[in-house]
Amino acid sequence: MTEPAPHRCVVLGIGLRAQAQAADLQALWLQARQHQPALENFCAVAVLQGKEQRPALQQWAAQLPFAVAVAVVAVAEEALPAQPVVTQSPRLLARYGTGSVAEAVALSAAAPAPRLLLARLVAGDGSATLAAALRERGSTPYCCLAAGLRPADPQTQGVTA
Repeated sequence: MTEPAPHRCVVLGIGLRAQAQAADLQALWLQARQHQPALENFCAVAVLQGKEQRPALQQWAAQLPFAVAVAVVAVAEEALPAQPVVTQSPRLLARYGTGSVAEAVALSAAAPAPRLLLARLVAGDGSATLAAALRERGSTPYCCLAAGLRPADPQTQGVTA
């Protein structure tokens, strides 16, 4: 009998400015799916701590075509500089110690074995960004993010659904 393939947990990383709208996030997600069709079924959305209740994020998540709520992972700002992002924005490097908030939060939430699937995409007006990371852990099916059972992790501060 063949072993089932390991579960692959996709985490979307979202960067948000105050003026971001749900339509901006929807447009980014649709663009991301064109680049990576596997992003259609993601398990979690990661954002910088303090932005998890932003209206744009809440409205966008509410309109997603999923039967089950997507987990929202709030990532502490201190976790960002440790992530190996590929985008290097000088403004973000100066402010957060990372070249891409979207990439850094996706990688942080996809720990302990993250791999960047999609580098940062930017909304037309610059109000939002989106990146994606893959969470893999050996050959054991593993995606406690989707179940809302995130283990204690110093890089993240909690999960909401």
